[in-house]
Amino acid sequence: MDGRARPHRLTRLFTAAALVAAGLGLVAPPAQAQPGAKITVMTRNLYLGGDLTPSMTAPNLPAFLAANAALLGHVDLVDFPARAKLVAAEIREHKPDVVGLQEVALWRTGPLGDPAPATTVRYDYLALLMAELAVAGHRYDVAVVQDEADLEAPAGPPHLVDARLTMRDVILVRHGGRVKVTGTASGNFVTNMVTPLPATGDSVTSTRGWTAVDVVHGRRALRVVNTHLEAFHPGVRVRQAEELLAGPLDVPGRVVLVGDLNTGPELPEPVNRLAYFTLVAGGMVDTWPILHPDDPGYTAGLGDDLTEPADDVEHRIDMVLVRGTVVPVASEVFGVERRTPDGRWASDHLGHVAVLALS
Repeated sequence: MDGRARPHRLTRLFTAAALVAAGLGLVAPPAQAQPGAKITVMTRNLYLGGDLTPSMTAPNLPAFLAANAALLGHVDLVDFPARAKLVAAEIREHKPDVVGLQEVALWRTGPLGDPAPATTVRYDYLALLMAELAVAGHRYDVAVVQDEADLEAPAGPPHLVDARLTMRDVILVRHGGRVKVTGTASGNFVTNMVTPLPATGDSVTSTRGWTAVDVVHGRRALRVVNTHLEAFHPGVRVRQAEELLAGPLDVPGRVVLVGDLNTGPELPEPVNRLAYFTLVAGGMVDTWPILHPDDPGYTAGLGDDLTEPADDVEHRIDMVLVRGTVVPVASEVFGVERRTPDGRWASDHLGHVAVLALS
């Protein structure tokens, strides 16, 4: 792609997509619409446990070791085993049929400097959450898991280990529920952000992707796609949105997209709105403004320590979009109803749940 051509193309895309959004993304369903079978979907970013930026930007090896050690210590501090109890309680409370999860981190460690991949599990967010759901007696099945970025680096004192983070996107389906899974799919995006590491002279790829389930509710079928678009590069994010439209969203019939999209129509920087308008121009309808025209529906962010005031959220990037004969009936943003014993929220994001009628 010619970098000089991209701003002009994106500017034209923004203008055209904004016009389409007015006609597609923000139109309320007709008042006489008769809802059929209903499905409840949820999107939840679990928060990997810290900020990778200090490690990515460390200028030399000592700073790199210190940043990695601080990151691993912060992951311990924000205590996903305790946060998993909160997420399980949210799922139990809302009873979604399908749950799209992002930042389902798998943290592993190994001997410092060992060239072999680290394998000792420190935190498996998926296993911890599934165990909490089982204890609560509210069973879910893991329908599909997609590995995303897989990063490993040495962590200095006090840890003195190689620390490995594997990011995953996951879809859960309620066990024995009203929807039945007929197929699954997943994949990584072709376009991903590549970041140089000054400390090592290498680079790291922020691999991202998507998961999908095909389900039936009675005789009504639909596809639910879950994704986590690039956070730090608007051009890459647009390309990933285009890949979704040309890939997992390019199916006939009813389609639902859930996820942390890292884009939205009201974000302060116009360039960060482009991926949203790309999806809307591709026929996806944003359900939140249909049901809550006067509520911004902010979902992020509650800070790295997960202790910010509940009203500090300031962006709507966790969304439910639909296409086809799907009518939004109800939706809610949640996530500040409970805290861990040491006063932390379940995530730096809020969750979003929506009830959809399949007409």
